[in-house]
Amino acid sequence: MLFRNVIGQSAVKQHLIEMVQQNTVAHAQLFLSQPGAGALPLALAFTQYLVCENRQPDDSCGVCPACIKAQKLIHPDIHYTYPIIAKKPSPHPSLSVDYIQQWRKVITEQPYINELDWLQAIDAENKQGNISAEEARSIIRTMNLHPFEAPYKVQIIWKAEALSKEGNILLKLLEEPPSNTVLILIAENQEEILPTILSRCQLLKINKIDDDAMAQALLRYGVPQSRTQHIAYISDGNFEEAQRLMHSETHEEVTLMTTWLDSALNFKPGLLYRWTEENGKMGRENLKSFLEYAVHLFREALMGKYVAGYQPRLAEDERQLAVRLQRMLTYGKLEKVLQLISRKHYEIERNVSPKMVLMDMSLKMNRIMRTKD
Repeated sequence: MLFRNVIGQSAVKQHLIEMVQQNTVAHAQLFLSQPGAGALPLALAFTQYLVCENRQPDDSCGVCPACIKAQKLIHPDIHYTYPIIAKKPSPHPSLSVDYIQQWRKVITEQPYINELDWLQAIDAENKQGNISAEEARSIIRTMNLHPFEAPYKVQIIWKAEALSKEGNILLKLLEEPPSNTVLILIAENQEEILPTILSRCQLLKINKIDDDAMAQALLRYGVPQSRTQHIAYISDGNFEEAQRLMHSETHEEVTLMTTWLDSALNFKPGLLYRWTEENGKMGRENLKSFLEYAVHLFREALMGKYVAGYQPRLAEDERQLAVRLQRMLTYGKLEKVLQLISRKHYEIERNVSPKMVLMDMSLKMNRIMRTKD
Protein backbone atom coordinates (compact mmCIF):
# COMPACT_ATOMS: atom_id res chain seq x y z
CA MET A 1 0.00 0.00 0.00
CA LEU A 2 1.23 3.50 -0.81
CA PHE A 3 1.36 6.22 1.84
CA ARG A 4 -0.66 8.49 -0.43
CA ASN A 5 -3.55 6.03 -0.28
CA VAL A 6 -3.71 6.26 3.51
CA ILE A 7 -6.37 8.78 4.56
CA GLY A 8 -4.96 11.78 6.41
CA GLN A 9 -2.30 11.12 9.08
CA SER A 10 0.30 13.30 7.34
CA ALA A 11 2.43 13.75 10.49
CA VAL A 12 2.55 9.99 11.17
CA LYS A 13 3.45 9.25 7.55
CA GLN A 14 6.31 11.74 7.65
CA HIS A 15 7.57 10.27 10.91
CA LEU A 16 7.63 6.73 9.49
CA ILE A 17 9.35 7.83 6.30
CA GLU A 18 12.03 9.71 8.23
CA MET A 19 12.72 6.66 10.41
CA VAL A 20 13.54 4.64 7.31
CA GLN A 21 15.55 7.40 5.65
CA GLN A 22 17.58 8.05 8.83
CA ASN A 23 18.02 4.34 9.55
CA THR A 24 16.39 4.65 12.99
CA VAL A 25 13.67 2.02 12.57
CA ALA A 26 12.80 0.51 15.96
CA HIS A 27 12.77 -3.28 15.95
CA ALA A 28 9.48 -3.42 17.90
CA GLN A 29 6.72 -0.85 17.49
CA LEU A 30 3.19 -0.57 18.81
CA PHE A 31 0.77 1.35 16.60
CA LEU A 32 -1.85 2.46 19.14
CA SER A 33 -4.79 3.73 17.14
CA GLN A 34 -8.19 5.28 17.52
CA PRO A 35 -10.88 3.03 15.94
CA GLY A 36 -11.00 3.37 12.17
CA ALA A 37 -8.06 5.79 12.08
CA GLY A 38 -5.99 3.66 9.71
CA ALA A 39 -3.35 1.83 11.77
CA LEU A 40 -3.35 -1.21 9.49
CA PRO A 41 -3.12 0.83 6.25
CA LEU A 42 -0.24 2.80 7.82
CA ALA A 43 1.52 -0.43 8.77
CA LEU A 44 1.05 -1.80 5.25
CA ALA A 45 2.41 1.40 3.68
CA PHE A 46 5.33 1.46 6.12
CA THR A 47 6.34 -2.15 5.42
CA GLN A 48 6.10 -1.56 1.69
CA TYR A 49 8.40 1.44 2.08
CA LEU A 50 10.83 -0.72 4.06
CA VAL A 51 11.13 -3.35 1.30
CA CYS A 52 10.83 -0.99 -1.71
CA GLU A 53 13.77 -1.26 -4.11
CA ASN A 54 13.47 2.32 -5.34
CA ARG A 55 12.24 4.46 -2.45
CA GLN A 56 11.07 7.97 -3.25
CA PRO A 57 11.45 10.89 -0.81
CA ASP A 58 7.79 10.72 0.20
CA ASP A 59 6.57 7.25 -0.76
CA SER A 60 7.34 3.82 -2.20
CA CYS A 61 7.87 3.66 -5.93
CA GLY A 62 4.87 1.34 -6.28
CA VAL A 63 6.21 -0.41 -9.40
CA CYS A 64 9.28 -2.41 -8.38
CA PRO A 65 8.88 -6.18 -7.82
CA ALA A 66 9.00 -5.74 -4.04
CA CYS A 67 6.23 -3.13 -4.08
CA ILE A 68 4.01 -5.24 -6.30
CA LYS A 69 4.41 -8.24 -3.98
CA ALA A 70 3.79 -6.08 -0.90
CA GLN A 71 0.61 -4.65 -2.43
CA LYS A 72 -0.66 -8.18 -3.12
CA LEU A 73 0.35 -9.26 0.43
CA ILE A 74 2.58 -12.00 -1.00
CA HIS A 75 6.06 -10.62 -0.21
CA PRO A 76 8.09 -13.48 1.35
CA ASP A 77 9.61 -11.17 3.99
CA ILE A 78 6.35 -9.64 5.25
CA HIS A 79 4.27 -11.81 7.57
CA TYR A 80 0.85 -11.27 9.12
CA THR A 81 -0.81 -12.40 12.31
CA TYR A 82 -4.46 -11.70 13.16
CA PRO A 83 -7.26 -13.12 15.34
CA ILE A 84 -8.63 -16.41 14.04
CA ILE A 85 -10.82 -19.30 15.13
CA ALA A 86 -9.76 -22.95 15.23
CA LYS A 87 -10.41 -24.89 12.04
CA LYS A 88 -12.14 -28.19 12.64
CA PRO A 89 -11.34 -30.91 11.98
CA SER A 90 -7.62 -30.21 11.77
CA PRO A 91 -4.60 -32.39 12.60
CA HIS A 92 -2.62 -29.37 13.85
CA PRO A 93 -3.33 -26.13 15.77
CA SER A 94 -4.81 -23.45 13.54
CA LEU A 95 -2.51 -20.56 12.59
CA SER A 96 -2.98 -17.26 10.78
CA VAL A 97 -1.36 -18.75 7.69
CA ASP A 98 -4.33 -21.13 7.41
CA TYR A 99 -6.48 -18.07 6.64
CA ILE A 100 -3.97 -16.23 4.45
CA GLN A 101 -6.11 -16.45 1.29
CA GLN A 102 -9.07 -14.84 3.03
CA TRP A 103 -6.76 -12.24 4.59
CA ARG A 104 -5.30 -11.24 1.22
CA LYS A 105 -8.72 -10.97 -0.37
CA VAL A 106 -10.32 -8.97 2.44
CA ILE A 107 -7.44 -6.58 3.13
CA THR A 108 -6.61 -5.80 -0.51
CA GLU A 109 -10.27 -4.92 -1.03
CA GLN A 110 -10.71 -3.00 2.22
CA PRO A 111 -7.73 -2.29 4.52
CA TYR A 112 -9.95 -0.18 6.80
CA ILE A 113 -11.65 -3.11 8.50
CA ASN A 114 -12.69 -3.86 12.07
CA GLU A 115 -12.34 -7.16 13.88
CA LEU A 116 -16.04 -7.99 13.66
CA ASP A 117 -16.05 -7.71 9.85
CA TRP A 118 -12.90 -9.81 9.64
CA LEU A 119 -14.38 -12.57 11.80
CA GLN A 120 -17.53 -12.54 9.70
CA ALA A 121 -15.36 -12.92 6.58
CA ILE A 122 -13.89 -16.15 7.97
CA ASP A 123 -17.31 -17.44 9.10
CA ALA A 124 -16.52 -17.21 12.80
CA GLU A 125 -20.24 -16.79 13.56
CA ASN A 126 -20.43 -15.91 17.28
CA LYS A 127 -16.97 -17.21 18.16
CA GLN A 128 -14.30 -14.87 19.47
CA GLY A 129 -11.02 -14.65 17.57
CA ASN A 130 -7.73 -15.10 19.34
CA ILE A 131 -3.98 -15.32 18.77
CA SER A 132 -2.80 -18.57 20.28
CA ALA A 133 0.39 -19.64 22.02
CA GLU A 134 1.26 -21.79 19.00
CA GLU A 135 0.87 -18.70 16.79
CA ALA A 136 3.33 -16.83 19.02
CA ARG A 137 5.84 -19.67 18.69
CA SER A 138 5.35 -19.63 14.93
CA ILE A 139 6.20 -15.90 14.90
CA ILE A 140 9.45 -16.65 16.73
CA ARG A 141 10.42 -19.34 14.22
CA THR A 142 9.61 -17.08 11.27
CA MET A 143 11.50 -14.07 12.63
CA ASN A 144 14.63 -16.15 13.21
CA LEU A 145 14.91 -16.91 9.49
CA HIS A 146 17.08 -14.70 7.31
CA PRO A 147 15.30 -12.31 4.91
CA PHE A 148 14.77 -13.84 1.46
CA GLU A 149 14.76 -10.72 -0.71
CA ALA A 150 14.41 -7.50 1.29
CA PRO A 151 16.74 -5.74 3.73
CA TYR A 152 14.19 -6.41 6.50
CA LYS A 153 11.98 -9.24 7.69
CA VAL A 154 8.70 -7.75 8.97
CA GLN A 155 5.96 -9.17 11.17
CA ILE A 156 2.62 -7.35 11.51
CA ILE A 157 0.42 -8.41 14.45
CA TRP A 158 -3.05 -6.94 13.90
CA LYS A 159 -5.34 -6.63 16.93
CA ALA A 160 -2.51 -7.40 19.33
CA GLU A 161 -5.01 -7.32 22.22
CA ALA A 162 -5.95 -10.86 21.14
CA LEU A 163 -2.51 -12.09 22.29
CA SER A 164 -3.56 -11.86 25.94
CA LYS A 165 -1.13 -13.73 28.24
CA GLU A 166 0.31 -15.59 25.23
CA GLY A 167 2.19 -12.38 24.49
CA ASN A 168 4.72 -13.38 27.17
CA ILE A 169 6.05 -15.98 24.74
CA LEU A 170 7.27 -13.13 22.52
CA LEU A 171 9.16 -11.24 25.24
CA LYS A 172 12.60 -12.60 24.38
CA LEU A 173 12.01 -11.91 20.68
CA LEU A 174 11.03 -8.34 21.50
CA GLU A 175 14.01 -7.89 23.83
CA GLU A 176 16.70 -9.61 21.74
CA PRO A 177 15.48 -9.64 18.14
CA PRO A 178 17.49 -11.08 15.26
CA SER A 179 19.15 -8.48 13.08
CA ASN A 180 17.11 -6.70 10.40
CA THR A 181 13.74 -7.70 11.87
CA VAL A 182 10.81 -5.37 12.55
CA LEU A 183 7.73 -6.29 14.57
CA ILE A 184 4.68 -4.04 14.29
CA LEU A 185 1.89 -4.59 16.80
CA ILE A 186 -1.42 -2.88 16.07
CA ALA A 187 -3.92 -2.23 18.86
CA GLU A 188 -6.74 0.09 19.91
CA ASN A 189 -6.88 -0.60 23.65
CA GLN A 190 -3.62 -0.01 25.50
CA GLU A 191 -5.02 -1.44 28.74
CA GLU A 192 -5.40 -4.87 27.15
CA ILE A 193 -1.73 -5.04 26.13
CA LEU A 194 0.59 -6.72 28.64
CA PRO A 195 2.84 -4.18 30.43
CA THR A 196 5.83 -6.40 29.65
CA ILE A 197 5.11 -5.98 25.93
CA LEU A 198 4.42 -2.25 26.19
CA SER A 199 7.77 -1.66 27.86
CA ARG A 200 9.60 -3.34 24.97
CA CYS A 201 7.87 -1.48 22.12
CA GLN A 202 8.26 2.00 20.70
CA LEU A 203 4.82 3.57 20.98
CA LEU A 204 3.27 5.38 18.01
CA LYS A 205 -0.11 6.97 18.69
CA ILE A 206 -2.48 7.35 15.74
CA ASN A 207 -5.21 9.92 16.28
CA LYS A 208 -8.58 10.25 14.59
CA ILE A 209 -8.70 11.25 10.92
CA ASP A 210 -9.42 14.97 10.63
CA ASP A 211 -12.67 16.09 9.01
CA ASP A 212 -11.08 17.65 5.90
CA ALA A 213 -9.05 14.53 5.07
CA MET A 214 -12.11 12.37 5.65
CA ALA A 215 -14.26 14.54 3.39
CA GLN A 216 -11.66 14.41 0.60
CA ALA A 217 -11.48 10.62 0.86
CA LEU A 218 -15.26 10.35 0.67
CA LEU A 219 -15.22 12.37 -2.54
CA ARG A 220 -12.84 9.81 -4.05
CA TYR A 221 -15.32 7.10 -3.09
CA GLY A 222 -18.01 8.88 -5.09
CA VAL A 223 -19.94 10.44 -2.19
CA PRO A 224 -21.67 13.69 -3.28
CA GLN A 225 -19.95 16.77 -1.91
CA SER A 226 -23.20 17.80 -0.20
CA ARG A 227 -22.86 14.77 2.11
CA THR A 228 -19.11 14.57 2.71
CA GLN A 229 -18.87 17.07 5.57
CA HIS A 230 -21.91 15.57 7.25
CA ILE A 231 -20.49 12.04 7.12
CA ALA A 232 -17.04 13.25 8.16
CA TYR A 233 -18.49 14.96 11.19
CA ILE A 234 -20.73 12.17 12.42
CA SER A 235 -18.12 9.44 11.82
CA ASP A 236 -15.76 11.30 14.21
CA GLY A 237 -12.51 10.33 12.51
CA ASN A 238 -13.49 6.68 12.06
CA PHE A 239 -13.35 5.62 8.41
CA GLU A 240 -14.99 2.28 9.18
CA GLU A 241 -18.03 4.20 10.41
CA ALA A 242 -17.82 6.60 7.46
CA GLN A 243 -18.01 3.66 5.06
CA ARG A 244 -21.20 2.47 6.72
CA LEU A 245 -22.69 5.96 6.56
CA MET A 246 -21.79 6.50 2.91
CA HIS A 247 -23.99 3.54 1.96
CA SER A 248 -26.96 4.69 4.04
CA GLU A 249 -29.55 7.16 2.84
CA THR A 250 -29.92 10.39 4.82
CA HIS A 251 -33.67 10.52 4.26
CA GLU A 252 -34.04 7.12 5.96
CA GLU A 253 -32.27 8.44 9.06
CA VAL A 254 -34.39 11.60 8.99
CA THR A 255 -37.61 9.57 8.67
CA LEU A 256 -36.60 7.43 11.62
CA MET A 257 -35.75 10.51 13.73
CA THR A 258 -38.91 12.37 12.69
CA THR A 259 -41.18 9.48 13.63
CA TRP A 260 -39.42 9.06 16.96
CA LEU A 261 -39.58 12.74 17.88
CA ASP A 262 -43.19 13.00 16.77
CA SER A 263 -44.23 10.06 18.94
CA ALA A 264 -42.01 10.93 21.92
CA LEU A 265 -42.28 14.72 22.14
CA ASN A 266 -46.00 14.84 21.38
CA PHE A 267 -46.55 11.70 23.45
CA LYS A 268 -48.55 9.58 21.06
CA PRO A 269 -48.66 6.23 22.91
CA GLY A 270 -49.88 4.12 19.99
CA LEU A 271 -47.29 5.48 17.56
CA LEU A 272 -44.55 5.28 20.19
CA TYR A 273 -45.37 1.64 20.93
CA ARG A 274 -45.29 0.69 17.24
CA TRP A 275 -42.02 2.62 16.77
CA THR A 276 -40.27 0.84 19.66
CA GLU A 277 -41.62 -2.55 18.57
CA GLU A 278 -40.37 -2.11 15.02
CA ASN A 279 -37.01 -0.49 15.74
CA GLY A 280 -36.20 -2.67 18.71
CA LYS A 281 -35.45 -5.37 16.11
CA MET A 282 -32.89 -3.44 14.07
CA GLY A 283 -29.84 -4.95 15.80
CA ARG A 284 -27.38 -3.68 18.39
CA GLU A 285 -24.91 -1.98 16.05
CA ASN A 286 -27.67 -0.23 14.10
CA LEU A 287 -29.26 0.99 17.32
CA LYS A 288 -25.93 2.37 18.52
CA SER A 289 -25.52 4.18 15.20
CA PHE A 290 -29.02 5.64 15.54
CA LEU A 291 -28.19 6.99 19.01
CA GLU A 292 -24.92 8.49 17.71
CA TYR A 293 -26.84 10.11 14.89
CA ALA A 294 -29.32 11.57 17.39
CA VAL A 295 -26.44 13.14 19.35
CA HIS A 296 -25.09 14.68 16.14
CA LEU A 297 -28.47 16.13 15.18
CA PHE A 298 -29.16 17.62 18.61
CA ARG A 299 -25.71 19.23 18.78
CA GLU A 300 -25.92 20.73 15.32
CA ALA A 301 -29.39 22.12 16.02
CA LEU A 302 -28.16 23.80 19.20
CA MET A 303 -25.05 25.24 17.53
CA GLY A 304 -27.19 26.66 14.74
CA LYS A 305 -29.44 28.33 17.30
CA TYR A 306 -26.86 29.93 19.59
CA VAL A 307 -23.62 30.40 17.62
CA ALA A 308 -23.70 33.43 15.35
CA GLY A 309 -22.83 32.62 11.74
CA TYR A 310 -22.58 28.87 12.37
CA GLN A 311 -23.72 26.72 9.48
CA PRO A 312 -24.89 23.35 10.82
CA ARG A 313 -23.35 20.39 9.04
CA LEU A 314 -26.67 18.93 8.04
CA ALA A 315 -28.17 17.69 4.80
CA GLU A 316 -31.06 19.70 3.38
CA ASP A 317 -33.74 17.32 4.61
CA GLU A 318 -32.23 17.38 8.11
CA ARG A 319 -32.45 21.15 8.46
CA GLN A 320 -36.24 21.15 8.85
CA LEU A 321 -35.91 18.67 11.67
CA ALA A 322 -33.21 20.82 13.27
CA VAL A 323 -35.47 23.91 13.10
CA ARG A 324 -38.13 21.98 14.99
CA LEU A 325 -35.66 21.03 17.71
CA GLN A 326 -34.35 24.59 17.99
CA ARG A 327 -37.75 25.80 19.20
CA MET A 328 -37.43 23.88 22.45
CA LEU A 329 -33.69 23.13 22.80
CA THR A 330 -31.45 24.94 25.32
CA TYR A 331 -27.95 24.26 26.62
CA GLY A 332 -29.38 22.86 29.83
CA LYS A 333 -31.69 20.50 28.00
CA LEU A 334 -28.95 19.42 25.60
CA GLU A 335 -26.73 18.36 28.51
CA LYS A 336 -29.53 16.21 29.91
CA VAL A 337 -30.34 14.76 26.47
CA LEU A 338 -26.71 13.81 25.84
CA GLN A 339 -26.45 12.16 29.25
CA LEU A 340 -29.65 10.24 28.53
CA ILE A 341 -28.52 9.04 25.09
CA SER A 342 -25.07 8.11 26.43
CA ARG A 343 -26.72 6.01 29.12
CA LYS A 344 -28.92 4.26 26.57
CA HIS A 345 -25.90 3.63 24.33
CA TYR A 346 -24.23 1.92 27.30
CA GLU A 347 -27.33 -0.17 28.01
CA ILE A 348 -27.49 -1.36 24.38
CA GLU A 349 -23.84 -2.44 24.63
CA ARG A 350 -24.71 -4.38 27.80
CA ASN A 351 -27.51 -6.26 26.01
CA VAL A 352 -30.43 -4.63 27.79
CA SER A 353 -33.69 -5.24 25.88
CA PRO A 354 -33.69 -2.77 22.94
CA LYS A 355 -37.44 -2.23 23.17
CA MET A 356 -37.16 -1.32 26.85
CA VAL A 357 -34.23 0.99 26.13
CA LEU A 358 -36.07 2.84 23.35
CA MET A 359 -39.31 3.20 25.30
CA ASP A 360 -37.56 4.43 28.45
CA MET A 361 -35.45 6.87 26.42
CA SER A 362 -38.54 8.22 24.65
CA LEU A 363 -40.48 8.84 27.88
CA LYS A 364 -37.50 10.56 29.52
CA MET A 365 -36.87 12.62 26.38
CA ASN A 366 -40.45 13.90 26.54
CA ARG A 367 -39.94 14.90 30.17
CA ILE A 368 -36.66 16.73 29.47
CA MET A 369 -37.92 18.66 26.46
CA ARG A 370 -41.26 19.62 28.04
CA THR A 371 -39.82 20.77 31.38
CA LYS A 372 -38.45 24.26 31.93
CA ASP A 373 -34.72 24.49 32.66
